[in-house]
Amino acid sequence: MVWGAPGCAKSALAQQTAAGAARRYVDVRALLLDPVDLRGIPWRDEDGRTRWAPPAFLPPAGDPGRWLINLEELPSAVPMVQAALYQLVLDRKVGEYELPEGASLIACGNRESDRGVVHRMPTPLASRFVHLEIRVDAEDWLAWGAAHGIAPEVLFYIQMRPDLLHVFDPQSKEKAFCCPRTWEIVSNVVNERGNLDPAVERALFRGTVGEAAAVEFSAFLKVWRELPHPRAVIDDPENAIVPDNASALIAVCGALYRMADDITLGSIVTYAQRLRREVGEFLVGSCIRRDPDLQRSPAFIRWAAARTQ
Repeated sequence: MVWGAPGCAKSALAQQTAAGAARRYVDVRALLLDPVDLRGIPWRDEDGRTRWAPPAFLPPAGDPGRWLINLEELPSAVPMVQAALYQLVLDRKVGEYELPEGASLIACGNRESDRGVVHRMPTPLASRFVHLEIRVDAEDWLAWGAAHGIAPEVLFYIQMRPDLLHVFDPQSKEKAFCCPRTWEIVSNVVNERGNLDPAVERALFRGTVGEAAAVEFSAFLKVWRELPHPRAVIDDPENAIVPDNASALIAVCGALYRMADDITLGSIVTYAQRLRREVGEFLVGSCIRRDPDLQRSPAFIRWAAARTQ
């Protein structure tokens, strides 16, 4: 049972686990179930006896495949539904239905302290789980984001302000707050911006991550978007301008990160060597996080060797 605050990627973690274990992922929204849904509907067999047709959202009994069944939003289900899950979670069966051998059960949900729609989990059900609480880690999220298309602007901002990746106060009356889910939405706005009016863009940011983070991120974007084209750095890394402003320098690094490949990495490393050590490591490390295969490039190997001396 994975517990965590809203928006901290519990569902994404479950899906990633299923993919990593080569299992078919089944999302069962416990919140939407009635107690009788788990057993299915009755039918009469040829002997006139009542049988039960199990629900289609559970894998067929005896199926040889491998499955990961996530009882999503389990603490939000009404107590009667949670009670109906006792037998499935512990005995892997409901009435005549049995889970196949290759199926595993997990569950996700918000904590009672998060002020969501949560019912206290009955003790008999709670004792059937191993309980884990998810922790939001900026480095892990940045690695995930680099591999899943999160906008470089967002990645570099969070790398600069990791404390703003997840800021959740259950007592706050503000509807929008910073969390991995809302920063992914901000990334979608940035990636598909088109000709979006700046005032509209700022309003979308405010409505997604809250006023304070939106103001700061908008200021960061303004610097990012007004910088010279990074192609000048790629073409002449030894003489390209190094901005004095910290935000501008981070923005340049972000633009270079977007362009990193086998051909451009040599220029990026040359430019990184002209920066303060921590900034250079930030730039080259971000490129490697985005594409781990770049670790085999001669430019990176020379850079890494120089750092060990």
